[in-house]
Amino acid sequence: MTSAHRLLPVDGSVVIYMLVRGKDGRPTGYPMTGMFQGGQLEITTYRKAPKAQFLLADDRVCCVVADPADTSRGVAIRGRAAPAPADGFVAGTQSGGQAAIDVPDEVKQTVRSRLESDKRMVFRISIDSVREVGAS
Repeated sequence: MTSAHRLLPVDGSVVIYMLVRGKDGRPTGYPMTGMFQGGQLEITTYRKAPKAQFLLADDRVCCVVADPADTSRGVAIRGRAAPAPADGFVAGTQSGGQAAIDVPDEVKQTVRSRLESDKRMVFRISIDSVREVGAS
């Protein structure tokens, strides 16, 4: 399944709130920048970060994107995360896609450098469902 929704770029960056299950099974959330490429969602994090360890232990994930016009509404993306090669993510950061946010070049360079040194890793989220959430 792909991410077809007006709040989600086909290619580009967007602010997400990623929810994963911690060691105890309870949900924990992280604000992040997600990268859509061809309708698929990828995130990057430090290999030793708790969120990486949580995703490696339990691949279920939900990412929420708020509607900038009405932040009480948004879209929830449910899926499963798996480690992915960094080369596609790095190429995507150089393509310039239709970003919902402007990621500074210095940040992109730092992420690329950390991916190349294996300090960071990429997770590709296989999307199971996309649905609108919030006030009705």
